[in-house]
Amino acid sequence: MSQAPKEDIIDKIVATIGPPFEKKGFSLKRKRLFECKDSHGNVQQYAISLSKLKGWFSLHLSLGIFNKLLLEKVNVILEKALLDEAYPYPDVWDKKLIMDTVKVRTSSSFLTGLTDWRCFKKDDESLQEFNSRFFIWIRSFDSLDEIENWESQLLQSVEYATEWFAVTAKDDEWIIANTEYPALFLLKEKNRIDELARKYEKILSQARTKEDKEETELFYKYLTE
Repeated sequence: MSQAPKEDIIDKIVATIGPPFEKKGFSLKRKRLFECKDSHGNVQQYAISLSKLKGWFSLHLSLGIFNKLLLEKVNVILEKALLDEAYPYPDVWDKKLIMDTVKVRTSSSFLTGLTDWRCFKKDDESLQEFNSRFFIWIRSFDSLDEIENWESQLLQSVEYATEWFAVTAKDDEWIIANTEYPALFLLKEKNRIDELARKYEKILSQARTKEDKEETELFYKYLTE
């Protein structure tokens, strides 16, 4: 069972992917994040998440895009929805828990992200074939060296991340097509009312729970008042 501290594993990962990321304009933040601001005002982020449970390490690599300027505007509307008396909080929640939740929900600038890297599977490639050559994005291990070709897989993750960042959230139309609250906000801001109504109905139809649907209804209420 490995006794290596988590920091040593992260340092090895950072040492491997740091040089290619730096060449692409990314900088290391908080020892486990590589970030770069693109020309559209987005912050592109490659995150290294590593935990150690029951003696072994669990690694998950994820990608995220953050847009503070847009999400600040969206969060003004969201806060009104979350503070509405009709918001479906559990009966057991007290005021402090509600306010803490509102603060967390309205402080995020997260726009979109990727946690499942199987989207990079080639069209003519089976999932089994993909998993056999690239699996480091989510992996449990005792020692990093036990992972076959871990360095080349990490370098491949940099290339996949670059591909994803190149096409994701590059303009308002992408955001409108691929997000929910930010999309509703942009359609309202652009006065594209018919599209706004259709997008709203689509989001409602895809709501996973009754609570999600009610939150969306409240967001739309304050967005369009």
